[in-house]
Amino acid sequence: MNLKYLYNILCMLAVSLAATSCHDSDSTDEPDPPVPTRPSDSVHRTVLVYMLADNSLGTWSNDLSDLNEMLSAAATGALNGGRLIVYHSRPGTDSGKAPQLLEVTADGIETIKTYPDDPSIYSVDADRMSQVIDEVKALAPADDYGLVLWSHANGWMETSMSRSFGDDRRYTMKISSLAKALDGKDFSFIYFDCCSMASVEVMWELRHAAPVIVASGIELPADGMPYDLTLPYLFASGDPDVVGAASTTFDHYDSMIGSARTCAMTAVNTSAMQALADASGDIFAGVTEFDPSLSSVQPYFRSAVRTYMYDFEDYIERLNPTPAQIRAWRDALADAVVYKANTPSLFNLVDIDRYCGLGSYVILDSREISAFNYNEREWYRDVVSRSPLLATDNP
Repeated sequence: MNLKYLYNILCMLAVSLAATSCHDSDSTDEPDPPVPTRPSDSVHRTVLVYMLADNSLGTWSNDLSDLNEMLSAAATGALNGGRLIVYHSRPGTDSGKAPQLLEVTADGIETIKTYPDDPSIYSVDADRMSQVIDEVKALAPADDYGLVLWSHANGWMETSMSRSFGDDRRYTMKISSLAKALDGKDFSFIYFDCCSMASVEVMWELRHAAPVIVASGIELPADGMPYDLTLPYLFASGDPDVVGAASTTFDHYDSMIGSARTCAMTAVNTSAMQALADASGDIFAGVTEFDPSLSSVQPYFRSAVRTYMYDFEDYIERLNPTPAQIRAWRDALADAVVYKANTPSLFNLVDIDRYCGLGSYVILDSREISAFNYNEREWYRDVVSRSPLLATDNP
């Protein structure tokens, strides 16, 4: 056994012990430490990782792997004087392993709080997320706050069998509920460490949640963001370098071979979303028929995991905009998408020949607007429904 392997095993053991130290209701162990009543001194940045792992990702120990990466980064000074807080909804909530609030430091992982052992409370509930954010801001005050959303995700889709963001014991969070939970929380960035959230529908719904949002338009490997490589960017002095974090994640996977070489990353300037919505709405207002070529728009998904996200630029081009309209639209897209990159394929199953940075649902027939509650999305109501073909179908 080489030393590096032994070191990794010991780190994983330490993380596992820290992450499973909650006080079970039938335990005779010492009670968990009380929540601090006074905040410590303010720092330049606090980053909250909202980690929902009571699902297959936790079963595969992806949460422990990522906590290990965070611990390694903190040990090398990556936090730059900032604070890294993790809300850990861990596997086994129904059997007494209640969610915990952890702090990752250069010295290890500290349990700040163990939440009440109440399996009826789900971490995908907007009120729980809002509560956690408020508690973190009180306990770890900072000049600037960042948010990482860690779990499964499925873009804008909202049905009982799909998820927008999150998976807590098979319960999920609608994108509208996520927008509600994040309203007024004043994050400088949001980084989606999950699949398929870089869609125009999601970015429009969350346009007021943070100035910059990082996400992927496609399904990502379960390992997700390499925290040991990206945390130095998120804790950079001055403004957080979220593009640096996104590009580092992309480069990490782009350097792999075979089906492991799968990644697409996007960084969006949300202040430019209004101009993109205006330019898109002008084009949809002229759509009087469904072009048969819409069935050939570049997909961002494989048949086994259907997110119904397609390349937004490829879609817009097939709506027959005027030369002036497409120029204005491309200018707006360039202002909104400040970074994008993609590997040549998705798990060697789907070629990614086009990736403008944002996905979109493609409507081939007016009867499809209610699929997955699409007609309840703000993007549909504010932009897509301007088409005369859809105007009479507005909710």
